[in-house]
Amino acid sequence: MSWPALAGRREHARRAAVLAACFVGLYAAAVVTPWGQLADDHLLGLTTSAGLLTRPVADALRTGLVVAAAGVAVVVGVVAVVRGRWWSAVTCAAVTLLSTALSVALRDVVLLRPLHDPDYGYLYNTYPSTHVTVTAALAVSIVVLWPYRTAHGRVVVRETVLGAVVVACLVNVLTFAHRPADVLGSLLLVGCVTSVAGAVDPRLVSPRTEAKFTPVAGLRGHGPT
Repeated sequence: MSWPALAGRREHARRAAVLAACFVGLYAAAVVTPWGQLADDHLLGLTTSAGLLTRPVADALRTGLVVAAAGVAVVVGVVAVVRGRWWSAVTCAAVTLLSTALSVALRDVVLLRPLHDPDYGYLYNTYPSTHVTVTAALAVSIVVLWPYRTAHGRVVVRETVLGAVVVACLVNVLTFAHRPADVLGSLLLVGCVTSVAGAVDPRLVSPRTEAKFTPVAGLRGHGPT
């Protein structure tokens, strides 16, 4: 194995470990502890009281963003396969499926939410958000598989996808479907799974970031476009 490939794997492995630790730490702080639950509840109240979107609009966006992201991901996935990037397409599909499965299992089976106070606690666990997990995982697929033609186009796609993920996080809170910690946990989970995929195959995404950094700027699709 070449030195760049080995270095890429190590960087992805380190990033996966850090993101996994952050996921566990956020769960312990915001979901398990009473002060964390109270802080999360206050942040929920601040977000929903801002009135950024009406409830019907937020509900429509919550569903529409997932459907739109899935449609775009399927199209760019088919294009990638036609252009010979079938391994990248398969890996992105695996990342999406694994992230979703882990999100459901962690939320419904593994993780618990203690009820410290009925005024700010939930009777069931909602960490992490599966809606945001699916949207973020599909966003990764779009960024990696998009058939870029210019550097400017690459930036536009990344920033558009990032904006869609931010909106998905926001509407899941505005509709009271999830608390802020839930959506942040989803982003950490998808980032961890994506980094694991990068550690397995460094050709999929680059662990490096460019001068203009965004949370998805470190993702760089490889192979012919």
